[in-house]
Amino acid sequence: MSGVFDCLRRIKRLASDALLNMRLRVEAGRAFRYDKEQFMANAGALHLDRKAASRAEIVMGYHVLEKGLTMPRRRLGFGKGAVVHLINLVNSFERRFGCDDPQVCHAAGVLRAYRELHRDWPESMPRLDAFLAAHPHASAARQPHVRRDDFFAARRAPFDEFAASRHVVRHFAGPVPRATIEAAVDLAMTAPSACNRQHARVHVVDDPVLRDKLFALQGGTRGFGSTVDKVIVVTADLSSVRWAWERHDCYVNGGIFVMNLCYALHFHGVAHCILHWSVAPEADRAVHGLLDIPANEAIVQVIACGAPPEEFDVASSPRLAWNEILTWHRAAK
Repeated sequence: MSGVFDCLRRIKRLASDALLNMRLRVEAGRAFRYDKEQFMANAGALHLDRKAASRAEIVMGYHVLEKGLTMPRRRLGFGKGAVVHLINLVNSFERRFGCDDPQVCHAAGVLRAYRELHRDWPESMPRLDAFLAAHPHASAARQPHVRRDDFFAARRAPFDEFAASRHVVRHFAGPVPRATIEAAVDLAMTAPSACNRQHARVHVVDDPVLRDKLFALQGGTRGFGSTVDKVIVVTADLSSVRWAWERHDCYVNGGIFVMNLCYALHFHGVAHCILHWSVAPEADRAVHGLLDIPANEAIVQVIACGAPPEEFDVASSPRLAWNEILTWHRAAK
């Protein structure tokens, strides 16, 4: 008789698991439909007529030139197409929204810094010169030039000074010991995670052939990729996700870990550059195969690392003011 009851219990458990699986699939469909609808209705790429989207495009445009201005092997004449594109973006923004946005003003400053760098360049730049003549008050946004010891001087300072001292670096001058990377990852494990599930996983590329193949798929290291010593690929384990409403948890918890890892790398004196992982599915699958990353791990971020040189440039990249991003909410009386 007990065998019959055991069989019934197993059937009940299987039925319960099947219903839960079905429910999760239905909820996942609802959740991702909601994400798609929200994206289609609000993503800046689809609504460039909106002020915030136009400003974001300008920020991306001036950052392209900032990176060029800080490159270790900078060549004059770089980014001419990017200059014209940024001029068009700024002119369009100012016609529609005015001329007082700090980020747009910084874009004009970057363009002036670009022109000053090319003061003795033999080719004429009529579009740029006309733009700068129309923006006489835009001062050159020069990119900071720093010494290594000064850059890392705040490693043991109060946190506000330490956090402000960390910047992306695209200059690398040698290898980073494995022990240093391991110490940084160990320190990064102090990052919080939902229900202590610790979603983050870390893959380190320590081979120039694999590095170059990875960068070819990532597409954002032109001008400095060959000098990178190690590449950190941070992933998040989808096995930690327990229900459909946690669909973003891998990227949220993975992102928290990435920021903590960047602080840890800075603390240990490692120059690093955070690289986007906004790629097509084909590239994502290719990197999973290239590095033998398990299918249950979602790639969150790629970080280039190396030993810093004695002196180098960093992008100024001004931040928004705190009161531009903070909103207080109180219940209506």
